[in-house]
Amino acid sequence: MGSDEFPPGRLWLLLRRSPGDPERQEVLQALTGQPGDEATFVSRCYEVLFGRPADPGGLEHYTAILRDGATRASVVETLGASDEFEGRVRRLAPATNRIPRDVQLCELANPAKWDNPDWHAILRSLVSVPTDHASMHRKAYEYAQTIFGLKRLGKLDQAARVLSVGAGHEVILYWLANHVGRVMATDLYEGEWQSAFAREGNPDVLRDPAAYAPFPYRKDRLVFVKMEGSRLAFRDDSFDVVYSLSSIEHFGGVEGARRSVADMARVLKPGGILALATEWCVRGRAAGEVFSPEQVRAIIDHPRLRLVEPIDDRVWDRYETEPVDLRVDRFQTPHMLLKHDEAIFTSVFVFLEKT
Repeated sequence: MGSDEFPPGRLWLLLRRSPGDPERQEVLQALTGQPGDEATFVSRCYEVLFGRPADPGGLEHYTAILRDGATRASVVETLGASDEFEGRVRRLAPATNRIPRDVQLCELANPAKWDNPDWHAILRSLVSVPTDHASMHRKAYEYAQTIFGLKRLGKLDQAARVLSVGAGHEVILYWLANHVGRVMATDLYEGEWQSAFAREGNPDVLRDPAAYAPFPYRKDRLVFVKMEGSRLAFRDDSFDVVYSLSSIEHFGGVEGARRSVADMARVLKPGGILALATEWCVRGRAAGEVFSPEQVRAIIDHPRLRLVEPIDDRVWDRYETEPVDLRVDRFQTPHMLLKHDEAIFTSVFVFLEKT
């Protein structure tokens, strides 16, 4: 048990299992069933747990309590809970107490992100979106993933200029206003979005943005402008970040989406990041505003843009779930994998850097 084949991190985890755990009991029995007197046993514990000989004070103390009736298991557990053993584990097995986290940026809308504490903290900071697993929604995913990715890519600071295309009055706009230098929100603010789909395109936001704010925000940092998503009235190389969340599929099919991506790339500074979400057909037949994987790759294929990492397009191969049939109940949750006609789809999220 003191060998490299049985690392301290493994023992540390076993000692923290519940007392009735069979594997924990087996390990304790192996440790405490060693032959020899009390002093020999304590010495062996120090060697296994601390990787050093027992100091005279410790040897005397633990030998004495064993002779007074303490069990060998209690000595192992006491030493295993000590700061010295914790420190040894951290040095030799630094990942032992670290929960694996799903951290990829370019992916299909991913339920695993709800189990990443850092990502989930971002979701909670948005205030107005549900955060529990049962209520997970791909729009909430898109908001949190945007911030998560931009943070990891080092693009959120007080000097950053951010452009949102197809912005509506999404909560992320107000969050960004509190964290970057300037946010320009653009949308047509007309058509069916004025009255349907949570009134995301309500033109009243142009007159009174604060009426849609879920929390206090820096009003001087956020500007709403009526503008077409594929004809952006900004100069070349104007923004550090451009993002668009499930909007380009409404801009006129693949060609309309390609034009929009090209214009977003134009106004993005070299080294800037384009964060983009749109519809991705997971199974079935793509049609209308649901793109096939090949179409998505064609849309983002631009000579000045490169993916910051490959797209994890196997997310939904890892989960067993029933898609939400939008014709039956479009408000059903979890709202991550959806079905419309012959297409089963979700959001795809990509981060692209301008070269």
